[in-house]
Amino acid sequence: MLVSVGGLAVFLEGCGESPGLSASFDYVVPARFAVPDLRPPDEQGEYEVYANGPLQPDTWLVQLNACTSTGSIVEYRWSIDGAEVGVETRCDGFEYDFPAEGEYQVSLVVEDSSGEQMAQTQVIVVRDLLIFGLGDSYGSGEGSPDVNDFDEGGVQWQNTRCHRSAQSAQVRAARMIEEADPHTSVTFVHLACSGGRIYEALLESYDGIDFAPEDEPLRAQIARVDQLAGDDEIDALFVSIGGNDINFSSVVEACVLGTDCHLGNPAIDPLLESTAAWACGFTGSFEDDCKSYLDPEVINPDALDARTIFDIGSKAEYDDDGNDLGRDGLDDLPGNYDALALAIVDSLGMDPARVYLTEIPDVTRDEFGELCAWPTELPGYLESLRIAAQQVPGVTEAEMEWASTYVLTELRAAMRAAANKHGWQFVEGVDARFAGHGYCSDVTWLTRLQNTFQFQGDQNGALHPNRVGYGAYADAIIEAFDAAQ
Repeated sequence: MLVSVGGLAVFLEGCGESPGLSASFDYVVPARFAVPDLRPPDEQGEYEVYANGPLQPDTWLVQLNACTSTGSIVEYRWSIDGAEVGVETRCDGFEYDFPAEGEYQVSLVVEDSSGEQMAQTQVIVVRDLLIFGLGDSYGSGEGSPDVNDFDEGGVQWQNTRCHRSAQSAQVRAARMIEEADPHTSVTFVHLACSGGRIYEALLESYDGIDFAPEDEPLRAQIARVDQLAGDDEIDALFVSIGGNDINFSSVVEACVLGTDCHLGNPAIDPLLESTAAWACGFTGSFEDDCKSYLDPEVINPDALDARTIFDIGSKAEYDDDGNDLGRDGLDDLPGNYDALALAIVDSLGMDPARVYLTEIPDVTRDEFGELCAWPTELPGYLESLRIAAQQVPGVTEAEMEWASTYVLTELRAAMRAAANKHGWQFVEGVDARFAGHGYCSDVTWLTRLQNTFQFQGDQNGALHPNRVGYGAYADAIIEAFDAAQ
């Protein structure tokens, strides 16, 4: 009989049936995902593996828990594929090292003090998701270093040469996948490298964004995936690539440093010196570095033609026969994606549907949908402070509209077309998430020019997501990943 004693429900022996004996269990594959401890640059490996233990362990530990069983149990007997592997007196704490991933028949027999027994058998799946993060600065975490305290050691990255950060959307998405399912673990390998292109980084060797002349080139990312994965099945490739292939950072730089960058006949911005004075006043100890970047005396006028740089690449990279040696510009991007798709199938032998290509957002508008715009005439002092704090230095409304309606639109269209053509998952929703959080929004999800000098001491982080922005990127990756499972 069930009665209440002091507010507690208890069974009284002899007054009815007590809970019957039953066998029930669940299992957990312990989490493997782990962000590596920060190390000095001279101690960093070429690539980072985000996992507890070796990349390819000899066995896979699984924790079995029978605490949902009922009755006065005195013994828990475990068997795997018909062979007894352990006897316990506690419901929890039994662990077993499985020799490989896959399905196993696990049986539990419980016995009470009277000798009565009950059993349960179920098939469990031992599964570790092997995920690689590839690509460029939007994949590496550029603009959001792991540590940016210049009073306590300066900037620290998970990998300095590639400006690789644990704030990256790829890293954060892998962590979220790990935390979402106790029956699987995640091994994540972060290979993305700031400045990378499809050929120069993914398919061929690459120096990195921050390197010394004596450094050996980094191995091509696809080749490195092949080497590290070996015979193991790759569950996902998170890929951020295409922006550098169309020279996006050079396009932005041309519009910052030049006037009418989009019209095919630009010139050095005559307001550049005042622009430097406004924008660089927010950069603290890096004010001189910022002003050097915006110094009209060191600018090459040939590098200010943003339209040509975007459409076909730098004219200096063409040989006498008209071949684009840099394989860059919008005209070459589809062919570059074709080459990447071929390498993924031929070198890695993986299902293209496990490739997740992430969208690039339009960052050119504020929270009201209005274009960001640097003035073409000098404003008053207080207005200049507000503009310097929130606007892309030197990029006028006309230049920004061209970037929004042409550059970013064409880039996203090319990315989507490549994903559809090659059977990849296109991670949409990034642009929608960033709406209202563009560069000049009151609450921006981007690293502004003054912030990149403040936070990492160089211009490389400008127009990359900040930590909140990378979180939105991670959410979009997770949405696409879950939908594909």
